[in-house]
This record gives sequence, C-alpha cells and structure tokens, in this order.
Amino acid sequence: MPEVVKVTRALNLGRVFGVPVRLHYTWFLAFVLLTGGLTFTSYGVYPLWQNIILGITASLLFFASMSARELAHSFIAINRGMPVQSVTLYVFGGAPRITEQDTRPVPELLVAITGPLSSLVIAGIFYAARSMLAASESFMVADLMQWLFFFNIMIALFNLLPGFPLDGGRALRAALWMISHDCSRATRIVTLTGRVVGFSLIFAGILAIIIAGEWFTGPLVAAFGWFLENAAAVSRRQTLVRDALRGVTAHYMMSENYTPIKQQLTFGVVRDYIINSGQHCFVVIEDGKLQGIVTLSDIQIPQKRWDSTKISEILTPASELKTAHPDHPAVDLLEQMDEYDIDQIPVLENGKLIGMVERQRIIRFLTARAVLKA
Repeated sequence: MPEVVKVTRALNLGRVFGVPVRLHYTWFLAFVLLTGGLTFTSYGVYPLWQNIILGITASLLFFASMSARELAHSFIAINRGMPVQSVTLYVFGGAPRITEQDTRPVPELLVAITGPLSSLVIAGIFYAARSMLAASESFMVADLMQWLFFFNIMIALFNLLPGFPLDGGRALRAALWMISHDCSRATRIVTLTGRVVGFSLIFAGILAIIIAGEWFTGPLVAAFGWFLENAAAVSRRQTLVRDALRGVTAHYMMSENYTPIKQQLTFGVVRDYIINSGQHCFVVIEDGKLQGIVTLSDIQIPQKRWDSTKISEILTPASELKTAHPDHPAVDLLEQMDEYDIDQIPVLENGKLIGMVERQRIIRFLTARAVLKA
C-alpha cells in the first residue's frame, strides 16, 4: 500500500496572508548545526559567549530570510491563480502545498524561478549591509552579514539542483509536464531525482569530512542531502497516494452510519452510550443542520462535572470544522486530515449533513487497492 504520509512532524506557526505556515522538524537540527558550526568556526576570533550569540543570531536571521523567500514563492503562486493551501518551511527553502487540480506548468515554472531570484536578492541585501558595517569597523556584525550572504548564495545554488521539492526540481517537473502532459508521471520522476541528489550530497559530505577534513562544510552538505532526500521521499509517497485516490470523491468514501446526539443533553446522560458504542466521533444535529461534532478527545471531563456539562459545551462547532461537498476529491480530504491532525470530515449538501469521511476508511481503501493492484 502507498504509505499514508502524515505531516505532523511540523510545527504550526500560524497564518501569513491567510496561508497556514508550518516549520518542519529538520529546522531544529539545522539550528543546532548552524549555531554550533559558526560558534566553533569563529573560535579564537571572539570570546566564546560572543561566538554563541553570533551563531544564534545567524541562525535566526537565516530562518527569517528563508521565510521571506517563501513569502515570495506564495505571492507569485497566488498571483498566478494557484491557491496555496499551506507552506512547510524546510532548511533549504519551503514547499508550498498546491492541489494538483490547481497546479499548472507555466505558473509552476514562474514559482520555481522566483525562489533562486529571491535568495539572490536577499544575499545582495546582506552583502550591502556587510560592506557598510565593515566600512564603519563593526567587524563582528560584518562577519555575521558575510555568513548570511554566503548561506543565501548557497541556498540559491542548491535550489538549482534538479530534484523535487527544490526549485530546480519544480522547474524540471514543469518542463516534463509540458512535454508529457502527465503531472503525476513528471512528479514521480523529479521526486526520484530528488532522492538521488540527496543521497549524492550525503556521500559528498562524508567524503569531505574523511578526505579533506572539512568539519563544517562536510556535515552541512551531508545534512542538506539528508533533508532533501527526506522531503523528496515524502513527496513521492504523497504522489503515489494521490494516484491511488485519483477519481475517488467524498461521496464514494463517506459513511452514512453516524450517530446523532442532542446538544441539550448532559455528558452524564450519554457517557455510557458513547463509551460502549465503539465509535470515536458523534455528530450534533438540530433541525437537520450540523451543529458540531464530539470526539473521544472532547470527553476527558472530571467525574464531578459529568451531570453539569452539556454536549453543547464540549462539541467542536460546525463553523470550526473542515467540511466537504460530495464531489470533493478524497485525496484533498486526506491531506487536510494530515495537515490539521483530524480523523474525520463531515460531508454537506445544501447545508445538510449527508455523511462522514473517516481517515481509517480511506486507509482501508488504499490497502485493498494495493492488495488487488487496482
């Protein structure tokens, strides 16, 4: 079965221009590597405590420059009619999530070109700041700007490599897509290329340590390779899942076996029923309209409050739920479940609940399809 990839290994940072932004867990390792590397690279030049501050500041400013880079990515994508569902920040850049039906090859190419150009502009800003600081003899801060100039130049060059999800890989996917008219096939090719490039960088970084004794550049190159291989592998598995769910809609995947409960009831009245039902989700409906849902995680209530807590107090309101219409692609629902860490999405038609799509039902479908090689 194609592995169902969850994206919970990322930290929610909030929304920028209405787009959810997530920080991939590899940033925490990158922060340690960058801070430690710069601290020891400057050892003996400045006192240790200043080196540590230099390393931390450089890491934070590098993160800020990568965030600015992804804002440019997202701006171009949205401006070209490709709504960005979310952005995941990796240490080598970012990966805007755009549904396949919203992706088009020419705008994709423009988005890919924007990345390296943004990095070069940001590098130019740091270089100008470095020149002014050096002229005023603020050498420590000038050194910081020089490192940030170097990092952003390296990111611009690194993203030219033809491996997804790098900008070079996105450009290659757009070109292959225009030639083959098959987005899925183009994505599978460039994600495989991304993995090959990632493993090559890991190998090159190890050789740099062993042969040349590069204890800063070597680990950095190997780390970039590992980050890229990981991101490419995740993207490839997501593509396989999308292929398996192609043409499948919410109407096909939804279940009509949901249990309604009344919001005026207290938890004490329905507790035994909820626990013994074997279900993990219950819908609250009034006058045929969905008011919200109650999941098992919502009912962790102290016993003394069972008889005083109404269902209306613990439900998740319908206004806060992710919902779908019957023709909604099932793959989009699965990606939303992964992104928001939820296990079900109500299906509405003309404002009325007609079914519920659950993660486990989609996974069972993928398993059956893999076994039958459908």
